[in-house]
Amino acid sequence: MNTLVSKINSELKRIFVDNGYNETLAFISSSNREELADYQINSCFSIAKELKKNPMEVADNLSSLIKDIQIDGIKAFSFCESCKPGFINLKLNDKVLFLNIRDIITDDNLFINGENILPKDAPKCILLDYGGANVAKPLHVGHLRVAVIGEALKRLYNRLGIKTISDVHLGDFGLQMGLVIEGLKDENKVDNFTTGDLEIIYPKASLRAKGDVNNNVEPDIDFSNRAHETTKKIQDGIEPETSIWKRILKLSIEDLKKRYAELNVFFDYYYGESTVKDIMGPMVDELIKNGIAYESNGAYVIDVKNDTDKKEMPPCIIRKSDGAVLYATSDLATIKYREDNFDADEYVYVVDKRQSLHLEQCFRASKKAQLLKKDKKFYHVAVGTMNGPGGKPFKSRDGGVLKLEVLINDAKEKALKQLIDNNRDLSGIDENDTARKIGIAALKYGDLSNNPTRDYIFDIDKFLSFQGNTGPYILYTLVRIKSIFDKLDNININAVLNIDCDDIIHKIFLKAIRYEEVLLEAYNNYDPSVICKYIYELSNDFNSFYHDHSIINEKDNSKKEIYIIICNVVDRLIRDALSILAIEIPDKM
Repeated sequence: MNTLVSKINSELKRIFVDNGYNETLAFISSSNREELADYQINSCFSIAKELKKNPMEVADNLSSLIKDIQIDGIKAFSFCESCKPGFINLKLNDKVLFLNIRDIITDDNLFINGENILPKDAPKCILLDYGGANVAKPLHVGHLRVAVIGEALKRLYNRLGIKTISDVHLGDFGLQMGLVIEGLKDENKVDNFTTGDLEIIYPKASLRAKGDVNNNVEPDIDFSNRAHETTKKIQDGIEPETSIWKRILKLSIEDLKKRYAELNVFFDYYYGESTVKDIMGPMVDELIKNGIAYESNGAYVIDVKNDTDKKEMPPCIIRKSDGAVLYATSDLATIKYREDNFDADEYVYVVDKRQSLHLEQCFRASKKAQLLKKDKKFYHVAVGTMNGPGGKPFKSRDGGVLKLEVLINDAKEKALKQLIDNNRDLSGIDENDTARKIGIAALKYGDLSNNPTRDYIFDIDKFLSFQGNTGPYILYTLVRIKSIFDKLDNININAVLNIDCDDIIHKIFLKAIRYEEVLLEAYNNYDPSVICKYIYELSNDFNSFYHDHSIINEKDNSKKEIYIIICNVVDRLIRDALSILAIEIPDKM
């Protein structure tokens, strides 16, 4: 990539080589004290150690050589100074910074090129497993995090030029299907049912089979046995149960697609456990035959413990003593299926962190069983929980699991009320659609702004605020910029930039050229919250600039050009970031 930082690093490498310094140490880093400098060089200590010199001596020598570096014929730094005990602080020249900004905003891709950002061994194709929905059951709040985090990671990979394959991995083949079908039979609805019927029947059937000790409800043993028998019939392909199951599957997937689409979440495949039903048995037999799986108390297991393990790692059970398969069997067969049909370079599972042990067992077992064509990376994005007040799992008002549909509708209604109560100008636009975008942005950003592994407190009123680190605050920044564009003629962004800028303008432009660093950090850490942090800080800096500068009424044309370029680059960067986060943007708020 031909960005400013890469150009500076190239010049640094030349200086290091000419002076006998280790060229692998020739790079600048973002300053951890932005009030002192834009960038710093921290490698003087390593150089001094290698050459047996004083770090300050190295820093003084390097700073004297670095201060005159030129980029495209312009002096790169307005400030270059060594400081104790051996650092070099650097501040970019405004003009060279501006020229880099101009390059960014005149490039359709914002000068982001994944091939040059990513390490050379980066995967070309990543398969993502996220969503985890269950057939015949409504999405609930527990499905929100894995869906929005998985979608953001998928879009991040695509933004960096990595091909992705996404699979929701449905729960579609277990006892729940037997329960639902038997429930439909008892209510004479096997020939005519809706998704609403399925949502009502499943909890009733589950309660009927299990009973409820707290409410003195005895389990219906006969119904439970029938459900188990029906589940076995589905797994064996026996009619008419299999046909009923297929109709349930089709109806549920159609409904799930609509629900996920409301969150701007889309999958390439709606495969489930049933996809690999014919693989599991032969796979287990082969593992036993090859001695990879062995008998233990009547069951068959695979040892997955490593000598370096500090915690207990139980064996992975792939067949129960009664011959039944388990989730681990299904997950191993799924890995085999994906490897045979997709051959991705890396597998990323966005799944509740409480599944960490199970997934680690499966990942290790798949490698021991040689289900992969070559050694590949598995990564579990161990997602934390969304909790209600007091840190307890988020529940509905009656204490049950809250449907995601109810949560989304609540967010929309509150967003609309907030718009009306604050007398927002929504003339000429669809109020309900605007409220939808704001409400869903509040939900998604409120989630994504937290590190994926962290548990967090869900607070819809806080998330809907137009102030602070929230989705509506970010959206309002873009709406504000659009209102400026609507009142101005086009500005020549190719004009030569000769003015000095104040601290806030310099800060905004500096942050703008760091966008690729942010995307790389989010990629390396499997963490979309890095992007949220960036656009919040960028929005904050822009709004500070907006309050201190008269943009529309500025008389000095050269200044006005700079101001409009600021609006342009901030708008484009935030819009690009929100497209990665899969958040829609309203025209007015």
